Amino acid sequence: MEQLIAALTGPFGALALAVAILIWLAKQIVPMMKSYLDSQSKGLKDMVTALEKTVEAHEQDRKTFEATLSQLDARLDRVETDIHAIKKKIVA
Repeated sequence: MEQLIAALTGPFGALALAVAILIWLAKQIVPMMKSYLDSQSKGLKDMVTALEKTVEAHEQDRKTFEATLSQLDARLDRVETDIHAIKKKIVA
């Protein structure tokens, strides 16, 4: 009996108690960590979706900007031609 009490109150008992506490903590913490990580994952998914929308909108803006610059170039060419014609009439 003394050996059993000595084992329970000695290093073996401390090891058994530590393992039991670790198992209990694991059962308590794992569900909390899972729910936390799931919420973080959802938040990251929302941020990635918003970033993809921003990139898509930027691409559309760039296409519109390029088209507008092309039209502006054509308009400037017409204005230059008109000014050249007016200059010819005034000088001649």
